[in-house]
Amino acid sequence: MRLIDIEQPDVAIQCSPSVDRVPAFDWVRTFPDGLDRITTPAFVYDEGILHQLLDQAQTIRKDGLCRLLFAIKSLSVADALRVMAPRLDGFAVSSLYEARLARGIVSPGGSIHITTPGLRDNEVEGIGSLCDFLSFNSLNQWDRFRDRIKDGTSCGIRINPQISFVDDERYDPCRPGSKLGVPLEDLITEYDRDPARFAGLRGILFHTNCDSSDFGQLLATVEHINSRAGRILAGLEWVNLGGGYLFDDGQGLAELAAAVDFLKSRYDVQVFFEPGSALVRTAGYIVSTILDVFQSGGSTVAVLDSSINHMPEVFEYDFEPDIVGHDDGAAHEYLLAGCTCLAGDLFGVYRFDHKLKLGDKVVFNNAGAYTMTKAHLFNGVPLPSVYALTAQGEMVSKSHYTFDQFAAQCGMGSHVSA
Repeated sequence: MRLIDIEQPDVAIQCSPSVDRVPAFDWVRTFPDGLDRITTPAFVYDEGILHQLLDQAQTIRKDGLCRLLFAIKSLSVADALRVMAPRLDGFAVSSLYEARLARGIVSPGGSIHITTPGLRDNEVEGIGSLCDFLSFNSLNQWDRFRDRIKDGTSCGIRINPQISFVDDERYDPCRPGSKLGVPLEDLITEYDRDPARFAGLRGILFHTNCDSSDFGQLLATVEHINSRAGRILAGLEWVNLGGGYLFDDGQGLAELAAAVDFLKSRYDVQVFFEPGSALVRTAGYIVSTILDVFQSGGSTVAVLDSSINHMPEVFEYDFEPDIVGHDDGAAHEYLLAGCTCLAGDLFGVYRFDHKLKLGDKVVFNNAGAYTMTKAHLFNGVPLPSVYALTAQGEMVSKSHYTFDQFAAQCGMGSHVSA
């Protein structure tokens, strides 16, 4: 494996003997010297694993089943998106800035789709010029902004089918009082009362699940919408199934195919599907260095140079991340803690078969989704440096967060020197 040095990005440094590419979780152990050369905290995305995940997803595109988008709210590292773009039909975005990012990366022939609860009056025309498909989140948005969108953008409405499959309301787009989409029954009522109000409606989007591998729930949603709103579907050109679903090795997709086939055969619509974390979660790692180890109240605490700043869902949703080398039966137990002054900046209790010491690296795996896109700067802890592990076994530095960037974000301006 080679590492491209941050200070000299065109120089390849030999980190270990040349070997064939290794599986995702093995590179940490196979190339410990290369790991030591990484400036931490760091985010590493594995291009080989990205391609494996995209290989699995190609089943969705096979024989034109449906068009595959990637929801960049889960990962927005530009060079990673460039790796993915040629194997996608476009991107799903949620803001003007994401739309601008996607427009600079999308492959020829690809499309950009947007829906957002926070559509700003002064951004409507800009979003319309960047996006090929726009799903308004409310009837109020539809009424206020539809006439300001040029004909080149296909306009639809996000709906809330009002059937829930998610037990935790924090993740449930169909929760009572949801802000996400027009309740289906409200849309039906208004459509029946005044069909002319919906002149120009080209499609609908619904996103109703979270990390589900049961596509039977998607099929049930499609059947429910058809039973209640078939007359609306009959006038559409496209349906966006949203995301929130996982898939393993391209298996278990029969219900997805059934849902798509049903919509296409009955209504002759184009169908889009926009997974996010399913395409990137296992392709990303957070790498940290141990800054301190000490005893406290019967626990051995190991403080990292990362923090839950970089994995906010640990604190937001009590999520316990995966760590390379953890073994429930191992002899040495540690409370892994982040380096901020927040008392709850804790990753959890982990066990290792060796004692941890200052300078050791700790690697979080399955960290490709909702880490860098949600990372923040509490206590001024720098955002992770970004590296790509290429298919050729090179660890390539992509970016390094600087004090100038931090100072600019704090309003000091670009004149501040590091």
